[in-house]
Amino acid sequence: MKRRNRIVTGLRVGAVLPGLFLLWMGFVAFRGVSAIPKQSEMAVVFGTAVTAKGQPRPALQERLQEGLRLWRAGLVRTVVVSGAIESGNRRDEARIMANWLMDRGVPEAAIIVDSHGNNTWLTALHVARLHPQGAVVVTQWFHVLRAEWALERAGVSPVSGAAPFRFRPAELWYLFRDSVALPVYVLTKTPPG
Repeated sequence: MKRRNRIVTGLRVGAVLPGLFLLWMGFVAFRGVSAIPKQSEMAVVFGTAVTAKGQPRPALQERLQEGLRLWRAGLVRTVVVSGAIESGNRRDEARIMANWLMDRGVPEAAIIVDSHGNNTWLTALHVARLHPQGAVVVTQWFHVLRAEWALERAGVSPVSGAAPFRFRPAELWYLFRDSVALPVYVLTKTPPG
């Protein structure tokens, strides 16, 4: 009888956990697609892969366009471009992002280049060291909540988000990944000091 009760309990838990995770994914998605940028000192455009020829891929172009829109609208004074130096082609994502913005009229003085933003947490730590009076994270919808949390955890306040209005079916995988990554961040990332 006890064994049967354990099996029934295990089946119930097994049925509930996936449902809870789907609700969590829905919340992460909702927060991303409903993000509203607020007037801040800076926009933080998170990097992603560039082409072998040194051009932003479509997702990165969309992020850059959103950052440019915020700057042109006067919602931010400075744009931080943060990315890695790619291991395969040695392209500096942040420098490529800065050049893209300068080609569209953003003065170099209004751009901060972070070529060592190898992941969301490192970018957050680098931005926190700048002591901004608020920041807008600029990234794809599935990444907004984790990016906002990371900046807040690192000490930046207030933080809001902005995401391009574009959806690709492949982004559902990234939604799943970010829905797992945020709880991992909550459990493992400690603010400086």
